[in-house]
Amino acid sequence: MRDIPTDGTAVSATQEACAEQWRGLPARINQVLNHAGLSQTDLAKQLGLSTGFMSEVARGLKRPGPEFFMGVRHLLGVSIDWLMTGEGTMTGGAGIRQDLFLAIRLQIAVAKSAINDGDPVAKALMILIREGQLSAAAADKDFSALLERIALPDADLDLAVELYNGHLWTADPVAQRRNLLAAAVAHFEARRPINKLAAVTGASSNDHGHVQVNVGKGQRVAGRDYLEDRVPRSKK
Repeated sequence: MRDIPTDGTAVSATQEACAEQWRGLPARINQVLNHAGLSQTDLAKQLGLSTGFMSEVARGLKRPGPEFFMGVRHLLGVSIDWLMTGEGTMTGGAGIRQDLFLAIRLQIAVAKSAINDGDPVAKALMILIREGQLSAAAADKDFSALLERIALPDADLDLAVELYNGHLWTADPVAQRRNLLAAAVAHFEARRPINKLAAVTGASSNDHGHVQVNVGKGQRVAGRDYLEDRVPRSKK
């Protein structure tokens, strides 16, 4: 039977973990507000709280009681476990673990190299993984070189995982896809090459690559209108 420390070490570690979870509560509350499109005042009114108390909770100055967490769960479908601890996903659904997903990608690359290409280093690494000799595998430079060569990073795949985890909270499938597209567009817009000369001089740059996602009912939708303009319309 495992001995239980009597010097308060375990208690201190637990208290520190709880304190860290509380410190993360304001960020999670703001994340909920952003996703739901609500202000602190809106949420306070719907929960029957004062705006002052809501502001103090959102800044980490006060800790809310169980009624707050139950109210947010009932109102917005937010997981109480996630809101209190940050564990899991906002809606309680199972997200994709980034570390496990990376491990899967690496395992696929090793198996493909060993079986399809007959790479002897990949075969040796497979044996060590099967036998649980992970420390020996981690210490071998040949294995590191192999993974650097065969397991090329895929930024788009990593982005897909990030977007999946970040948009599980949306219940409406139409809004979910609209938000996913907007997030993907924003990601690539933010990483486009910058016209440094135009930025320095203030000159107008030809922004041919800019993409606008129209979602309003009164706005033209590029993809739909592209097809409609090319499909003959039946004459009345």
